[in-house]
Amino acid sequence: MVRGKILTSRLEVLDLKLFFCILVLGISYSPVCISSGVSGVELANNRVYNLAEDLGLNRVTSDAEESSLKIKVIESIFSIETGTESLRKLYLFDNKRFDELLTFAESNKQIKALRDKIRQYEQLSNYQWPQLEASVFSLGQRATDIAKLRWVLVKLDDLEFKDISAYREAIFDPSITRSLKRFQKRHGLIQSGELNKETITLLNTEPAFIVSKLQLSLKDKLSKVNYQNSSYIEVNIPEFKLRIKGDESSTLEFPVIVGSIKNKTPLLHTYVSKITINPTWTPPRSIVYNELLAELKKSPKSLENQKFVLVKKGNTNEVKSLKGMDASRLKQELKVYQLVQSPGFRNALGKYRFTIPNSELIFMHDTPDKQAFKKRNRAISHGCIRLSQPELLAKYLIDRENSIESIRFLSARKGVNTVDIKLRNPIPIIITNHNVWVDKDNVLQVRPSVYNREVTE
Repeated sequence: MVRGKILTSRLEVLDLKLFFCILVLGISYSPVCISSGVSGVELANNRVYNLAEDLGLNRVTSDAEESSLKIKVIESIFSIETGTESLRKLYLFDNKRFDELLTFAESNKQIKALRDKIRQYEQLSNYQWPQLEASVFSLGQRATDIAKLRWVLVKLDDLEFKDISAYREAIFDPSITRSLKRFQKRHGLIQSGELNKETITLLNTEPAFIVSKLQLSLKDKLSKVNYQNSSYIEVNIPEFKLRIKGDESSTLEFPVIVGSIKNKTPLLHTYVSKITINPTWTPPRSIVYNELLAELKKSPKSLENQKFVLVKKGNTNEVKSLKGMDASRLKQELKVYQLVQSPGFRNALGKYRFTIPNSELIFMHDTPDKQAFKKRNRAISHGCIRLSQPELLAKYLIDRENSIESIRFLSARKGVNTVDIKLRNPIPIIITNHNVWVDKDNVLQVRPSVYNREVTE
């Protein structure tokens, strides 16, 4: 968007539109420019106006009072949708706190990257976006759609602009194949370099749609400002990844597995309070009756081989073996006892469990099934978050603790007994659903929405 200028006449608007439309990177192909993108409002030196624009609070007028616009900004960020409505009053009546929010919105690297992409894609929204069709092109082939494709890839920053002739821009060359692979990579697709149906659908996506997604992410991140003033853990569901944020000294990030469509991982903002080394696992009733009993019927020794035992309810010292026990008898025993899986390499929680207080009884944990992390779609758990490299996370958290806890951790790792380490310095964790975001290299990443829901659900 053009900011910092008040339009004075209809003629000036038309002149600006014409000027904007001829700036098309110098290549011959360019779609119709349908808008100049000029707002007509003095925005350059007003922090509130600028943030309102980036949040998508349209119809901002030059005579709008800053106080009324401030209310709109706060209501947009701290809402029922972002789960932070309770914070709204704090920012409405505390000017210092609101100023800190504005400063955060201008200085935080992640927020700045989001806002820059919003403005970039708002400019792209001024074009009548080309619609391509799935095609099979061979190297050296020339076609009008190739010129369109080249233009789109340049505008989306997947292909470096080069000043070439109109004839050459319509030729399918190796640079287009490379840029298609780059586009596919940042959309989580198989990097074939081919113009398949899935790739075409994403190339044809209107920039305005991406703007709306980026604005949702911006609102969500701003609403969690209190969690982002220091280091924190972020788990992004569509990305299937955990990473440390806000700590310049850490580059820790690794793949995760999240809940399936039937067992969705909830969106949370809480903290990691405890690490359990060599955990036991008490499966919930739904898993016991829907999966484990059926498994026992098919294979009479399956649960025994997985080191399950029966522990009496209310008296954990009374333990009973499953040896020789069939599904029918186990069902009877479960009236008094509960199934518990002993620590060990077969334990479903692996070597580590991380407690994150929440009402959904969700936690993060290790898993013995490391092959599952090779899957493209990793929404396959019962709701908990499985970690591909839990030991690295445990070490990061323990390094934030005192030396006594570090010694306990090192000792517990070598043993087989269950050890709980309560963190004296709990770290915030945000589980979110950003299917559009800007990565650390300032590259826009896009993924399908795993649960067909927006970031603010």
